Amino acid sequence: MTATNSHNNSEEIPRRVRPLVLLLLDGWGIAPASEANAITGAKTPTFLNLIKEYPVALLTTGNKTINARYLSLGAGRDLADENLEQAVTLTKTIAAHNLKQIKITETERLAALTHFFNGHEENRTAGEDWLIVSSAAGNHTVKPIFALKRIVRETLKAINSESYDFLVATIPTLDLVAGSGDFSATKKIVAALDKELRKIVTEVFDKQGVLLVSSTQGNAEKMHYLGTEMAHKEITDNPVPLIIAGERFKSTNIGLADPVGNDLSLLAPAGSLADLASTVLAIMGLPQPEEMLGKSLIDKQ
Repeated sequence: MTATNSHNNSEEIPRRVRPLVLLLLDGWGIAPASEANAITGAKTPTFLNLIKEYPVALLTTGNKTINARYLSLGAGRDLADENLEQAVTLTKTIAAHNLKQIKITETERLAALTHFFNGHEENRTAGEDWLIVSSAAGNHTVKPIFALKRIVRETLKAINSESYDFLVATIPTLDLVAGSGDFSATKKIVAALDKELRKIVTEVFDKQGVLLVSSTQGNAEKMHYLGTEMAHKEITDNPVPLIIAGERFKSTNIGLADPVGNDLSLLAPAGSLADLASTVLAIMGLPQPEEMLGKSLIDKQ
């Protein structure tokens, strides 16, 4: 990015950005390039173009379970204990303004994206839909691209329907394949995911919406332990990316640092998963409840 945006006040963001899409590419963590990093080893032209053209930041995840990360994201506050119920959540805040929203994922992230993201709520809130894509049984290295494409297809349908103000789509395919320890298969999924990402970018931009690309955990950036070649199959506590893509944000940095040479691993984290809810509300032009302790990254000075 070459230009600097002098407008850092969220009041200058249109109040009715529609749709706002939060795309979570679980398994996409940030680490320096190495022989263990399947992400930097793959071709990702869509992702690289986004970080070149739009504001980007790194978010810390903390050493937490997947469920605790989704709980923190949805509650807008840093929570290490996944068992803590939250009365105030991003989902409820959006619903309170009579806006429509949908959550889309595979069965492996059903509980994380619904129950935990919603602060331990068992049922949908008013104006909220869930769309859960059935996962193929068995080894996730067997035709995982089919599962990836199913989620993307349903996400594109939801965007194209123009029925929703806010969409959250979690794609866990990369995380699941990385968990198998198969470096070659993981690298292929990174490239396939990048191609599917281009479709979502195009659809969101065609609707003049805003796309937030992030993740709740890394995995594919650390496939084995350097020096030992022992497989590393667990999620990491490495930072994850956040890209804020939309016409208003093009060629701006909104106070965030530009990555040198597009190498995100050189950036210091600008926030945490708990800041995502605040950022979503700021872009949508909605007030942040005082119970949320996160900070909007579009207001970063």
